[in-house]
Amino acid sequence: MTGYFYLDVLLLGLAVAVLVFWWTGSRAKELAVNHARTLCDREGVQLLDYTVALQKMRMTRNQTGNACVRREYKFEFTAEGAYRDEGSVTLNGHALANVYLPYTRDADGNRVFVH
Repeated sequence: MTGYFYLDVLLLGLAVAVLVFWWTGSRAKELAVNHARTLCDREGVQLLDYTVALQKMRMTRNQTGNACVRREYKFEFTAEGAYRDEGSVTLNGHALANVYLPYTRDADGNRVFVH
């Protein structure tokens, strides 16, 4: 260590904070992949593997008023196999805030775009 008690405590605290931030971020990505996969299965489209990626991250407040990290993930999917479309999953902490596809299907199977 450095020989200075307070500097050692500060460096150790910083290392622990980085580790905790990484750990919660990896759990949030697992949840985002699961939510994207569930949505794609429900809508009858194919989630393209390894396309769930962190797009934005910022501090916000959850429904109870506590501070949390808001993460927005983008993912790609395909309906016909030839074209890629993009959807998103938003998490407040580890709670699902929003999941979005640019279209849905009607009763005949046709795409209906959401604005």
